[in-house]
Amino acid sequence: MTAKQDHFAQIRAEAAIAQRALIPEYAELARILDALSREPADFGAVLADQLNNMLRGQNARSMQVRIGEALFNAFIQLHCPPDTLESTGEDGQYLLKMAATLLKFPSELGKMLPEDCPYLLPAARRMLREAPLPVPDDPEQVRQMLAKFDPLSEGRAFQYTRGEFTPIQLDTIRKVDAFYGFISVRRQFKGQFKSFLAGNSSVPLLISSLPGHGKTQLTIAHALASPELTLITADEAVLSNELPELLNALAMRPDRKFVVFFDDLDPDKVDFYAFRTHVGGTFSPPSHVMLALASNYDFPPSILSRGVSIQFPTFDDVRCEEMVEDFLSCHGFRHPNRNIISLLATRYTEAFGQKEFTELSPRTLIRFLDRYERNPQLRRDAVELACGQVIPRPDDQLFYEFNIRLMRKLYGKEYIENLLKDRLKALEE
Repeated sequence: MTAKQDHFAQIRAEAAIAQRALIPEYAELARILDALSREPADFGAVLADQLNNMLRGQNARSMQVRIGEALFNAFIQLHCPPDTLESTGEDGQYLLKMAATLLKFPSELGKMLPEDCPYLLPAARRMLREAPLPVPDDPEQVRQMLAKFDPLSEGRAFQYTRGEFTPIQLDTIRKVDAFYGFISVRRQFKGQFKSFLAGNSSVPLLISSLPGHGKTQLTIAHALASPELTLITADEAVLSNELPELLNALAMRPDRKFVVFFDDLDPDKVDFYAFRTHVGGTFSPPSHVMLALASNYDFPPSILSRGVSIQFPTFDDVRCEEMVEDFLSCHGFRHPNRNIISLLATRYTEAFGQKEFTELSPRTLIRFLDRYERNPQLRRDAVELACGQVIPRPDDQLFYEFNIRLMRKLYGKEYIENLLKDRLKALEE
C-alpha cells in the first residue's frame, strides 16, 4: 500500500468510527465508507459512482454541508442540541471530536481522489473541492460551527416542499392586536394557541369561512406572535401525500414547537387518509406539533371529529359595524358613538358600490379603515360629519346579495336552496 493509500485508510477508519458513533442512519455516507472498505485497486472509479449518485437531487449542496445537517439532527436526537452542548465535558468533547472528523472528511476525500478521474461528474468534483468550510480543532468552535447547520436557523417561518424547508418572509402579516370584530373566533384562536404553548396536547384547528374573513392572517399572526413557535406552511399535495414524512422530520426537532399550516384547502380534493391515520388514528402527531387546516368550504364530519372547528360567521352589516367599533376603540375612541360607527360603515359600502373593492369582507374593510388610520384629516372630517342630524346606515341588503352570489359561486345552487329552506323553517318555528 502506498503512503497516499495508507494515509487515506487512516482517514477512512476515523470517519467510519465517527459515522457509527453519531449518524448511523446517514445512509449515503455509509455507502461511500462501505465502498472504500473494499480497497479496490482503483478506488477513485468506485468513489466516482458513489459521489455521482449522492449528487443527484441534492441541488449541488456540498457534501460537507449535508454531513453538517445530518450531524445537527443527530445531536438533536441525542437530546443535546449544539446550542446547549457542554463542550468542556468529557462526553461533549468526545462527540465534538467525532463531528469534526466527519466534517473534515469531504475535503480529505477530495485531496485523495485522482485529478484525472474520468468517471467523476464536474458537479460532484465541485461538491468536494469548492470552498470547504475550515473545520477548527477547538471543541467550542466545532460546537458553534454545528449550530450553523441548523436548517431552521434562517427564520421562524418556512415553506415545506418535497422534503425541504425553505425560509419565507411574512412582513405583511398584521399583529394579533390589529384584528377587529369576530370576538368569539379570536377568543378561540387565543385559547388554542395558549394551551399549545403551555404544553397541553395539541388538537388540529379546522378553520373555515368565506374568502377574505381572515383565516390565513389570523393563524399566521398567532404563530408569529410567540417567539417559541416556528411556522411551517405546506400545500394540499403535502397533506395528501407527504404528511408522514413531514411529521417525522419535525419529530426529530423536540427543541422547537411547530405550527403546521395547510391553507386554502378544497376538502373534496384532499386525500385525508394520512391525516386520519396520524390524527386520532393509529398514530398521533408529536406533542410539539400543532396542525391547522383552513378552507373556504366545510370540512367533512370524519375530519371535524378529529379537531377543533373554528368557523367564522358570515360578514354582514351588523358585523361590519362591530369591526368598525372595535377598530375605533383600539385607536383612541374609548366609547365611539353610533353615529361615527354607522358613518364609516356606510362609507365603506359606498366605496364598494363605486368599485373601489371587489368584495365585501373583513379584508377589504381593514384596507378601507387603514385610510383613516394614516390620514388625520379624514378622521377629523368623519368626527365632524358624525355630529350631523341624519346619519345613514350600511345597506343590509347589499351584504345579503353579495354573500348569496359568493356562496352560489363557491357551493352551487343546491346549497343556496337548502339555506333558504332552513331559513323558512326557522321562521315557521
